[in-house]
Amino acid sequence: MTWNTISVALLVLLTIALTIILYCNFINTKKKLEQLQRCHIIKIGMSENEMLLIMGEGYSKSLLKNNRKKYEWRINATRYGTSYSGVKKVDIYIKNGFVEEVRPHNV
Repeated sequence: MTWNTISVALLVLLTIALTIILYCNFINTKKKLEQLQRCHIIKIGMSENEMLLIMGEGYSKSLLKNNRKKYEWRINATRYGTSYSGVKKVDIYIKNGFVEEVRPHNV
């Protein structure tokens, strides 16, 4: 084998690896965006447990005063070819175990 053959083989392997990584990243971003879209199903007065079943995992939770909670789902989307861009997030506020407010940002 010559150095040219080895170089071409390495270049092909690197290209394949990069393609796989980019594809996996695309699929992951698409799934997160679909998860954020579920916020449109959430209704005021819905129970906290039902809301969490719909929205799924991957949230941050803040405890607020007056027995309130804030759940936040967030994605840093930056793909420009045919969509995405900037931070997309959903904040859902809970009071006494029930949905009080749903705030989609850039969703």
